[in-house]
Amino acid sequence: MNAVMGFASAAEQLQRYDAVRRRNAENAYEKQTEFREQTNKSLEDLEALLRGEQKNAEQVSNEKSEFQKLGAGQVKNIAIPLGNNLEETIDLWRDVRRDAYSVQEPTTADYQLGSKASAKIAEAELQLSLHNRAKAIREQMSAVSGHNEAVAADHMQKRYENAFVVYNIQSQAKNNQYQVEWPEMNVSV
Repeated sequence: MNAVMGFASAAEQLQRYDAVRRRNAENAYEKQTEFREQTNKSLEDLEALLRGEQKNAEQVSNEKSEFQKLGAGQVKNIAIPLGNNLEETIDLWRDVRRDAYSVQEPTTADYQLGSKASAKIAEAELQLSLHNRAKAIREQMSAVSGHNEAVAADHMQKRYENAFVVYNIQSQAKNNQYQVEWPEMNVSV
């Protein structure tokens, strides 16, 4: 009888463990999906900036949000972008951070707003550096693209050939179970 109860208890524990694992996997998947969506949106925004496309004024005005203190030390969430360009956005986030920490006795909400502003500043600076890097690469590529396309294509072809040779060697090594093959010699006496 105790064996049956022990088996039921163990089965119940396994079911709980599996349920927790599924829940954790679902949470991880949701977080990863949110991160991918944010990354794709940032990537699309950067590509639009590189192409020189501007957002229409109505869309920008809908995305802007004013800093507004609420009762009991709560603060309203601030949607990015605040400014018309990244430099302006960074300056506005610095103002938000300065205002949050300038209070005589900062509350937890003020510290949270300050840390959120710091994170948004870092994010905007990263976007700005990526934008500047992409712009520099685009300028270099346009300068080089003329007569060097044939040279670049030849260089890329050599890289592909080298990769195929390396792959072939690695495949042979795997087939030989990564053992060194010694050449066979026929010795005639």
